[in-house]
Amino acid sequence: MKQLGVICTLLASLGAAAQDTKTLLIDMPDSKDPVKIVSVMEGTTKLKSNGHQYPNRYVWETTFNAGDDWLKDLSIVIKNVSEKKIVYVVAGCLLYETANWQAEVAKAQQNIPLVGSASNHVGRRPDEALYSAVLGHRLQPDSANSPFALESGQEFTIALENPDDYNALKSTVEEKEPMSNVAACNGRIGPVFFEDGTQWQGHRYLRADLEHPGQWIKMSFEEWSKYR
Repeated sequence: MKQLGVICTLLASLGAAAQDTKTLLIDMPDSKDPVKIVSVMEGTTKLKSNGHQYPNRYVWETTFNAGDDWLKDLSIVIKNVSEKKIVYVVAGCLLYETANWQAEVAKAQQNIPLVGSASNHVGRRPDEALYSAVLGHRLQPDSANSPFALESGQEFTIALENPDDYNALKSTVEEKEPMSNVAACNGRIGPVFFEDGTQWQGHRYLRADLEHPGQWIKMSFEEWSKYR
């Protein structure tokens, strides 16, 4: 029995060793933005903030223990707090070896061990968003995507990484280094498109420039609220 106890202890320690400290930073919408982040999830577990704050950044941070494939389990619960219907949402995060957020704020990109990026989206982009000013032509409609509608007051859970794309992401990262090196993720929501063709991105409200396809015009919150 004593030998069995030693074996169990050893197995437990090996299991613990497979868990590393991970840091997740989420850029948060402010009180006037049309989307609210209700909670951040790891699988079915609601993550709690560690209370760490950064100057000039409205963010939420947490640290927790997880295995190498922790990115597969991360999701954000969002709520439409506007009066408009949301038809397309993008979520994602930048992946780092360390949570060197202060260097990011300072734009010292050479000091940030960027490993890669994860992304996910739901819904279909409106017609106004189907033209690329960079490429100079109209984009293909998102007909392969299922229609999406998040009504005012409704909530929706979106993964930070598309589950179907995770293996490809992992392969790309591991061309440079082991997936276990990914220890931090800076996630965010946006852009978000609405039924009226407008979009919200990074605390900005935008409408399509009809005279210059692919370009967008910044709007005030009041203008956006009354648009169409």
